[in-house]
Amino acid sequence: MSKSRIFLWGMLAFVAGVGIRSFVFVPYIVMWMVGVAAAVMFVIGVRQGSRAAWMGGLFAVALVLGVFRLDMAEYHRPDVSAWYGKNVRAEGVVWEAPRRDVVLQRMKIKIRAIDGVSLGEPFFVLAGVRPYPRYHIGDRVQFDGVLQQPENFSDFDYVSYLARDGIFLVTAFPRAEKTGEDTAWRVTVVLAAVKDAFESNIDTALPEPHAAFMKGLLLGERASLPQELVENFKVAGVSHIVALSGYNITLIGRNLMNLLLWCTAPFVISFWIAVAAIFLFVLMTGAAASVVRAGIMGILVLVARKEGRTHQMTNALAFAGAAMVFHNPYILRFDAGFQLSFLATMGLVYLSPHVEYWVVRVRSKLHSKLRSKLSFSDPKLSLERSLERAEDSPLPLQRIFIETMSAQLMVLPLLVYLFGAVSLVSPLANVAVLIAVPYAMAAGFFAGMLGFLWSAAAVVVGWGAWVLLEYQIRVIAFFAGIPFASVAVAGWVVWPLLAGYGIGFWRIWKNSSSRHP
Repeated sequence: MSKSRIFLWGMLAFVAGVGIRSFVFVPYIVMWMVGVAAAVMFVIGVRQGSRAAWMGGLFAVALVLGVFRLDMAEYHRPDVSAWYGKNVRAEGVVWEAPRRDVVLQRMKIKIRAIDGVSLGEPFFVLAGVRPYPRYHIGDRVQFDGVLQQPENFSDFDYVSYLARDGIFLVTAFPRAEKTGEDTAWRVTVVLAAVKDAFESNIDTALPEPHAAFMKGLLLGERASLPQELVENFKVAGVSHIVALSGYNITLIGRNLMNLLLWCTAPFVISFWIAVAAIFLFVLMTGAAASVVRAGIMGILVLVARKEGRTHQMTNALAFAGAAMVFHNPYILRFDAGFQLSFLATMGLVYLSPHVEYWVVRVRSKLHSKLRSKLSFSDPKLSLERSLERAEDSPLPLQRIFIETMSAQLMVLPLLVYLFGAVSLVSPLANVAVLIAVPYAMAAGFFAGMLGFLWSAAAVVVGWGAWVLLEYQIRVIAFFAGIPFASVAVAGWVVWPLLAGYGIGFWRIWKNSSSRHP
């Protein structure tokens, strides 16, 4: 086994360890026993030249390290038990941009003082307050309310979900007021201010619900979307377009790269400009942790295209995922955005070449039948030429279909597990909608940026964005209105799906191993 494969399996073993600890508690004595046995196995394997022994020991060590990493995150939780059920007057700072809907805004507040006494170790509280007045990141707030320990739901570990963000106390509808602004300079506060101003420019350039739709496309903001539109997104299977996932950011980078290539820019220059654009886009949206992770995934897809050999991306993708899990081990189980983004990126990198092969093969066979009476060309040669031209195909519909199918096939088991439903119209709906998404995002971005300089020009550009958004809204409504567009699926279906996927990926892995030893 090559060094790259050893590295890959080591990363996977570490992530598996985090996953095991996410579901079951592992006593320290078990970790020590497995760790010692793994070390002994490694030493014996090295001394006796047994590759199976020392590799098994190495992977067992990585597994234990994964278990230990999440255990340390649990161990370092702040002790806030003294405040359970206490009615307090707390002072703190809004630490992240509040999440808003029509009836509530949820604020992550870093508490620095309680009842006038400064805390030696500040901690975070999730406060649910009424939607108005609006609070912003960096606001200093004071509230009177009861601090409660989070409680799990019957089918969801809500405590660990909040622990993902370092939150261990909640308070519902406290009497809150803004007392000032935090004087400590933080780049996230500056970025959030730019984001808020950009959103205001979008509101000026576009009417509703188009402005809300545009903010969803560009910024992942879904709070102001009409409920009817949200339901249509779900039924048509296009909800991902208003979530800043690795798939969406890949669309931004890849389309910018294609545009530069079409303008005859060198490939290397186009690649680095696209990477820089993703980096700036992540900053503009506030650089939230979920967006940063999505940006990393989007850049990895561009790197895969730059390298031209997707099998070389395996270690990079494994390292990126393992590094994110190491930084915050809770995301592996409790962050659906990370899970969907990572799987969609894997689909774009690994499945898209296979989907492309079959799509081009079907097209080639159809063309061969049409030409059979006029030509005696070799079908195999025709297929090979078609595959060589597929990447530079002037038909965006084929590329969108391939990428959509690749991403959706990869996330299908997780979607069934999370939501218990599958959209049957999703592939066609995505092709029809995504063809306009890059242009709508570009028009909306320019309209928002022009708003900083000249509002009238922003409104003019907004008209073009409105046409594209209106097209998408009508297309989504059409597909959502088709009978049985979305069907409920029983939870047990996940297991045969996973079995089928396992067989399929094993075959892909074997084929890849035979081609690239």
